[in-house]
Amino acid sequence: MLTQQETATLEFSRKDERIAALLELVEKIDDLKSLSSLGEWDQNTQLPDGAGQTRGNQMATIQGVMHDYSTNPRLGQLLDGLQERVKGGEYTDADRGLVHQCRRLYDQATKLPRTLVEEMARTTANSFEAWRRARERNDFASFAPWLARTVELQREVADHFGYEETRYDALLDLYEPGMTVSKLDKLFAPVREVSAALLKRIQQSGNTVDDSCLAGDFDTGKQVALSKQLLIAMGYDFVRGAIAVSPHPFTSGISSPFDVRLTVHPDQHYIQASIMAAIHEGGHAVYEQGSAESLARTPAAGGVSMGVHESQSRLWENAIGRSEAFWRGQYAAVREAFPQHFGSVDAAAFARALNKVQPSLIRIEADEVTYNLHIIIRYELERELINGKVAIENLPRLWNAKYREYLGVEPARDSEGVLQDIHWTSGFGYFPSYTLGNLYGAQIYATLRHEFPDFDERLSAGDTAFVLNWLRDKMYVFGSIYMPEELMKRVTGAKPDPQFFVRYLTAKFERIYGL
Repeated sequence: MLTQQETATLEFSRKDERIAALLELVEKIDDLKSLSSLGEWDQNTQLPDGAGQTRGNQMATIQGVMHDYSTNPRLGQLLDGLQERVKGGEYTDADRGLVHQCRRLYDQATKLPRTLVEEMARTTANSFEAWRRARERNDFASFAPWLARTVELQREVADHFGYEETRYDALLDLYEPGMTVSKLDKLFAPVREVSAALLKRIQQSGNTVDDSCLAGDFDTGKQVALSKQLLIAMGYDFVRGAIAVSPHPFTSGISSPFDVRLTVHPDQHYIQASIMAAIHEGGHAVYEQGSAESLARTPAAGGVSMGVHESQSRLWENAIGRSEAFWRGQYAAVREAFPQHFGSVDAAAFARALNKVQPSLIRIEADEVTYNLHIIIRYELERELINGKVAIENLPRLWNAKYREYLGVEPARDSEGVLQDIHWTSGFGYFPSYTLGNLYGAQIYATLRHEFPDFDERLSAGDTAFVLNWLRDKMYVFGSIYMPEELMKRVTGAKPDPQFFVRYLTAKFERIYGL
């Protein structure tokens, strides 16, 4: 439970005329942002095939109006007057977080012309439609012009924002405030090293994990129903949420914490795809739903950065959702959904199957040991794209070469290679968030296990509420009030340290593979 002091600091000082005026402006901006998110949700889940271009124009209009609101000189004046003032003791942490986030967003918005903002929205919508068709047809050439246009626009954005070292730094900062290539490379180095070393040790050991139980013929409707049961078990609130099917799983905090939706993408022949996507997206969703209601309709609501956001999806999916303890508590739902297939498979065998290490082509189906290598491949390619060192037409060849080098596998077609992810339809700089999320998540997981010595016993009994309640009180409720490093210090007592992930990954897979 939050203390009275913590609860008080989550409230805005609405009686202060400056804060009240700021809120009046930003709440309208947030309403427009929610409508934009709703349009994206619809486009991914049920937009008619012939409506893509129309949706692009609609999204451009919304973004244009939102840009006008976001660059209102009155907003800048209020922020100028509040920036130093809110440091005083009569203001709350919510006030300070609000001003910080608004200042950041205002500075970004005022650096971009409305025409560029509208063109990015229009291109994103049309690029999504082109990507969806290209992936279905294994036709990279048809998507390439849209990707080239997105790269061009993202370079413009970076140039408008400004940067000290590389264009890509400006885009990284959009998703992880203060992050740069030089900082990222230092954080990623031990991750790359432990991932490659563990993979080599596992392959040389000759020890294997049987994952045959995950393959079969699984009705997709039943998979979605099972996903819903697992989400309920995690504490995801369907009164304020919804589940749907989309070409690529995602979560949309349409209006956090009141409207947070997610999707899955079932594979009829491979059950892991839907259930692990549900737990992954559920991690994002419970984070958004856990934000204090007092922060709603402001940029202080919801996750503070995509790295921190991914810490929750990866924490729930991997540290918790691939553990034997979790499945001892939740396995009855799997057997109920597919009794004939899993009647003779126990929870331990099921959990072990979910942790099989094997280099593969598809990122969202990758095991924990190889997953970050998938991310590093994307990071290196998109960094070079934005910095002008890679040509669009060479991307499939370079993608395949990196998969050979890092994972020893090579796509036979672009639909399972360079076309597999949706992310490049809208921009660049997001992919590193996944590995940052793994680093943050491992650190938070270590803290959770220290806080709850009976962690596994409680999960085995089907209890996940103790995890969610702790995360809500320590992290979720504060939304975006605190920046990533400060939030991590508040939650774990230390700044982000990749060695937590190195220790977590090594211990887990040495145990599973008997190394």
